[in-house]
Amino acid sequence: MRSRLTLLLASTTAAILVAACGDDDAAPPADLGETDDTIVVDAEDISFPDDVYETAAGRVGFVYENVGNIRHTLVVEGVDGFELSVDKNGDVDQGAVDLESGTYTLFCDIPGHRSAGMVAELVVS
Repeated sequence: MRSRLTLLLASTTAAILVAACGDDDAAPPADLGETDDTIVVDAEDISFPDDVYETAAGRVGFVYENVGNIRHTLVVEGVDGFELSVDKNGDVDQGAVDLESGTYTLFCDIPGHRSAGMVAELVVS
């Protein structure tokens, strides 16, 4: 009887550990490489936590985390080919881009998200 209980406990523990490892299909975030600064942006449900983000000109890294419940993207207006995507709560994507001084717009390009307020200003000095 004791060996059956031990076996049951061991198999239950193993199942919990496997489940805690997460989604094996999820790709790890890309390596940021060498960056001059890194900006962390949380994707809430149809909003960003800040209206304005600031950084210095140069190679800027972005870490984008979905803290909401729906799919989001992060685009820097005027920067071709840069888009981060987080499908569900807990997903993280990251990337880096070279930015000159100026004011840029960060937004989610999922239809309806930008117009609903998922937009922020990025000031690069």
